Amino acid sequence: MEQTVYIFGQMKVKNYEDYFTKYGSPFLPILEKFKGKLLAATKNGRTLEGEAIGNWTILMEFPSKSMAYGFVTSKEYAPLMELRVNTLTDETHAVLIPGEITAM
Repeated sequence: MEQTVYIFGQMKVKNYEDYFTKYGSPFLPILEKFKGKLLAATKNGRTLEGEAIGNWTILMEFPSKSMAYGFVTSKEYAPLMELRVNTLTDETHAVLIPGEITAM
């Protein structure tokens, strides 16, 4: 059985109104199709260590790595990702995090 995974992302949103209208609204139904959950999304994240990337932080949960990759590589999400990366944001950073604690 596959384990839960998380995607943590930070980006610089150029215009919040455009981002929410053009990306945010169509994003959620696609996320739900792949059994993803948006756990947190905020412009009020506080950097505790290191350099902040952008002005928008998100945390998503998926029931498995295959569902997370399915979402990110889906034909439904592809045009939204292109819009987000090429038009709506700068300096995007995303990390896939397994829902486990591993020894060093």
